[in-house]
Amino acid sequence: MEELLQQLWQLLQNAADSSSVVHDPEAEALNLFLFFVQWSAIILSSLSGLYAARAYGMDFYGSLVIAFVVALGGGTIRDMLLGRYPIFWLNQPVYAITVVGIALFSLFVGDQAKRSKVVARVAQPVKQFTEDQSTAYLVVDSLALGLWAYLGTEYALQLGTPLIVAPIMGVVTASFGGVLRDLFFARVPQSFMPGQMYAVAAAVGAVVYVLLWGLGVGSTVSFLACFVLTFLIRIASVKFNIRTV
Repeated sequence: MEELLQQLWQLLQNAADSSSVVHDPEAEALNLFLFFVQWSAIILSSLSGLYAARAYGMDFYGSLVIAFVVALGGGTIRDMLLGRYPIFWLNQPVYAITVVGIALFSLFVGDQAKRSKVVARVAQPVKQFTEDQSTAYLVVDSLALGLWAYLGTEYALQLGTPLIVAPIMGVVTASFGGVLRDLFFARVPQSFMPGQMYAVAAAVGAVVYVLLWGLGVGSTVSFLACFVLTFLIRIASVKFNIRTV
């Protein structure tokens, strides 16, 4: 057991070392913050997918698939379109292990909640946190939206894709986990319908990043422009109910 935990910890450290977002020796604190945002988003996305699948009456396997596509689907589609192989979660299995671990833990807690009122009272706020789109969830999700938009765009630029294509990869990374979830639920994806800005926020941030990249602006400044702008547009859209048409 101890050896297994050590191996998991090593996988997490390797993921942290290889996923530095801003390649700047002076941006260590920023990368640490983004690492926290990334993993918080993956955990919350997994839980959100699990609860949504359960609400649709899916069994554990179905719920696990939905959790997987919500948390990792956007990056998977991006890597397939860009030909980035092996796909990121195959190269760094800690991502898949995290989703499976959360699914198993959720199954255990759900089973215990049926038997214990104490466990049920503890589990209920977590369920509401992901289902009701609380303020804390909105903030983490909006921060992650900016991060995914940047990563998809940056990976595309690194591979030499045309400048007009790179922002599309940012939008795919940021929003296609939810698109895949809705397709599994046999419904029109929410991001395709009129509503508060989500994919649009990612698109604006990605386009700004490409423009700054093309002008030769530094990587840290370009990243922050994409990250902050995407976050602010998403938050403003929700707060003031600014909707797409």
